[in-house]
Amino acid sequence: MNPRKQEILQLVNNHTQGLTAQQIATTLEVDRSNVSRYLNELAQNGNIEKSTNRPVIYRPILSEEKNLNSTNEVRFDHLVGADASLKVSIQQAKAAMLYPPKGLHTIIFGQTGTGKSMFAECMYQFAIQIKSIAKSAPFISFNCADYAQNPQLLFGHIFGVKKGAYTGADSDSTGLLAKADGGILFLDEIHRLPPEGQEMLFSFIDKGVYRPLGESSQT
Repeated sequence: MNPRKQEILQLVNNHTQGLTAQQIATTLEVDRSNVSRYLNELAQNGNIEKSTNRPVIYRPILSEEKNLNSTNEVRFDHLVGADASLKVSIQQAKAAMLYPPKGLHTIIFGQTGTGKSMFAECMYQFAIQIKSIAKSAPFISFNCADYAQNPQLLFGHIFGVKKGAYTGADSDSTGLLAKADGGILFLDEIHRLPPEGQEMLFSFIDKGVYRPLGESSQT
């Protein structure tokens, strides 16, 4: 799970009376729109409860409910519209995962809050189901918008950092590309990645190689 989303989930779970998106944004000192997106995704995934009144309150799910939900994997057939509006998209996603030898890199288009990360997780579960990836393979979700104002940190999170690459880089840091090796890396808000980063990512998609920040040779 995305670190920021995990942080929001923990905060909600620590407040049984519930919190609004604005309260969470103020507490964590992050953009409210990003908080709202994560909260909606958590609610859609069954991690938290979302009220229907205004202002919208997000509450933790009772332990009994969590135990019931935790046994349910996120699958395509669980999605609303799986047999209707999402039918073609699901067919395309499955075709991408079935493409030999290990599936295709995929772009998921959709408005904010429509469940792109959930759809990506469905692709991950399908890949496990068809044994394209191991059951223990990682699924990592990362929102580029969280670091859009700091390109160095954004590059470092994705590609990794070599010691001394910039001020404060006191040690080597493994990037998400390496951590997700053998599994699936979902990069949300990819358009927030600067042109240089998009070029580096395309090089990895095209040739399977990349260069950690501050590294002279490709990985």
